Amino acid sequence: MQNLEQIRAAHALEPAKKLDRSAVNKLPAMILANGLLAAAAFCDAEGGGDNRKDMKAALNATAAHLAERGLIATGKNSAKGIIEDLSGRDSQHLHRATSEALAFIAYLKRFAPKK
Repeated sequence: MQNLEQIRAAHALEPAKKLDRSAVNKLPAMILANGLLAAAAFCDAEGGGDNRKDMKAALNATAAHLAERGLIATGKNSAKGIIEDLSGRDSQHLHRATSEALAFIAYLKRFAPKK
């Protein structure tokens, strides 16, 4: 049986290879300052260049991890899915999902290459 740290690391390995570490580094501060839903809305918005694309890809990977862990509905594997699912849940569930998202993003940051 794997512990939660092993599960997070395993889920982060592949998606992190396609990301730019500098873009992923911005996500935790954005989530802490504005909340997971606002960060997801920012990343899902049109435009913004390559950094925003990498941030959106990181949140899409995070959504897939959250769905795998049962914190959002299966099939909501995108930044938009995070918004759709968690906006209808209670604040304790949002807090739990945010904590798990931050822990997962820490692994994405560790594994993402510098570009």
